Amino acid sequence: MLLNCLFLNNIGEKILKFFNPQLKYENRITKKWFLMNPTHFFIALFSYLIFTILAYLYKINYTSKRKQIYDKQINKNKNVSFSSQKDNNFQKFLIKIIPIYNLIQVFCSLYITLLTINEAKNRKFSIIYNTVDYTKDNIAICSWLFYINKLCDFMDTLLIVLRNKWNQFTFLHVYHHLSVFFIMWVNTSVGYDGDIYYVITINSFVHFIMYFYYFLASLKIRVPLFIKASVTYVQMIQFFSIIFPGFFILFLNFICEYPKRLIALSFYYCISLLVLFINFSIQTYIFPKNKID
Repeated sequence: MLLNCLFLNNIGEKILKFFNPQLKYENRITKKWFLMNPTHFFIALFSYLIFTILAYLYKINYTSKRKQIYDKQINKNKNVSFSSQKDNNFQKFLIKIIPIYNLIQVFCSLYITLLTINEAKNRKFSIIYNTVDYTKDNIAICSWLFYINKLCDFMDTLLIVLRNKWNQFTFLHVYHHLSVFFIMWVNTSVGYDGDIYYVITINSFVHFIMYFYYFLASLKIRVPLFIKASVTYVQMIQFFSIIFPGFFILFLNFICEYPKRLIALSFYYCISLLVLFINFSIQTYIFPKNKID
């Protein structure tokens, strides 16, 4: 186990050194904070990855059995029933839990948004191209809270699987949750000051809107489709707002103190998300297809 820990730590430290070689290990103020150790991070990351793989295998089996039952009942001209009384009771329990979870996410996202804005205001930050001081911990705390919140977001996937909402168990969903957890671990480790505050603020605010919508939907409050679509478009605007200044730094050599490799990481990551979200919006709002959960 010790060897495995050393192995994972070495891999983690090489990754962090690549993204910010100027910041030495002994100068990183977040290195001993909860879940910042590379081994602990990788355990959380791989646990989620293994869960999604197992869930995908279960999805294949679940879908196959549903189709067999459906075909059999249709051939006999009977009403189709997929769930037992026990399953129905469990689903009713989840229906009660989900609004609570969404409301907690609403308050967490709002808290991180307001806290980060306040800390940035105290540092007299502008929107972008700010100074970096790795000896200060105010923005670092915001970054760490945001990182931990990304861990909590894994609950989204768990609830999707438990509710058998397989139409929501998509590549976009898993890729987004997995990758943003990795990226925020890197940023909170070696890029926890300066312009990272903007990413934390804008993303937390977008998640505040998103989970508030989920909260209303979980209470069976009818929300117009254009509002649901607007949540997606707000997320896409967020990606543009991160890509745009990154382009000037990476390709037009605008001066910025924030590590260039971390900027490149966010830049290309947001491009990948933008492409996936455009594809999602086309399939969902422009050319929708009726799907069975």
